[in-house]
Amino acid sequence: MSANVSAEEQEQILQTIEMFEVIAQANPNDCQSLEILKDAYWKLGRQKEALTVTRKLADTYTSMGQYSSALQEYEGILQKEPNSPEVAALLEEVTAKLQQSGNSESPAAVSTNHGGAIALDFGSLAQDADLITTEATQRGETVRKEIIHNLDNDGNEPLAKFLIQHRLAPEDVVHQAMEHVQKTNKTLGGQALAASLIDEIAKSHAVSLDALLCGILERSKFAFIPLDYYDVDRQIVKMLPESLTLGRLIAPFDMISRTVMVAMANPFDVMGKEAVQQLFDYNIQWHLAAPAAICKVLRDTYRLDARD
Repeated sequence: MSANVSAEEQEQILQTIEMFEVIAQANPNDCQSLEILKDAYWKLGRQKEALTVTRKLADTYTSMGQYSSALQEYEGILQKEPNSPEVAALLEEVTAKLQQSGNSESPAAVSTNHGGAIALDFGSLAQDADLITTEATQRGETVRKEIIHNLDNDGNEPLAKFLIQHRLAPEDVVHQAMEHVQKTNKTLGGQALAASLIDEIAKSHAVSLDALLCGILERSKFAFIPLDYYDVDRQIVKMLPESLTLGRLIAPFDMISRTVMVAMANPFDVMGKEAVQQLFDYNIQWHLAAPAAICKVLRDTYRLDARD
């Protein structure tokens, strides 16, 4: 463990590693997850694991034709393992491909020394959250108004079509649930939580919640986050306005370096995604979560049960 990491920070990082190891296994070409894993291992001083992930990341970038990024990763490995002929050969190969592609752009600079920890501060989440909240407030008033005005365009119709098309739920059950959700969400007021189409369908007992979630995950590129077991910082959730969190069941739940991780109950809510991206000048990593788990986080964040 790095001497600069407190016990509290270590627990946070270990939780991040546990989650993203699962995500990376399910989505082996998810470079963003691999980047986060690599950073976390460096922060703990676990060089062997960090280099293993770095190699996987470099190979993935190469297979995707992102030679500048791959070059950067291979160079980082060689700084720690200068006597690795295999990596040296791969570096030479990627350099040649980069030249052949006519891409003269130098690799993007990153704040890493490859011999210690990536320059991340897992203990400064609250300060970063304050910064993003301020930025979002300054830039996002128009987006907030647009989201509130167009609350009907919440992605439930494409989600319903997806479930019917892939036979994940009976058509009549989906239509009935859709009517109920539209009616409920149309009259939302105050700090009321939006109704979830997935939850409503599961209540019919025609198909289980697990079956619905698994079906969506198997047919999409979404990653799943077991939000029930994640210690969510309320301040991070509040980086978004209530029109997105409560009104669309979208919840930021963690932030590492320049990446904000966001859970949502409906992966087809394109408008909600666009609004979040406009409010955050950061990378966004999206995750599907059980609607009830998101609702619990939001109730805890806004202390809704206490008010009720």
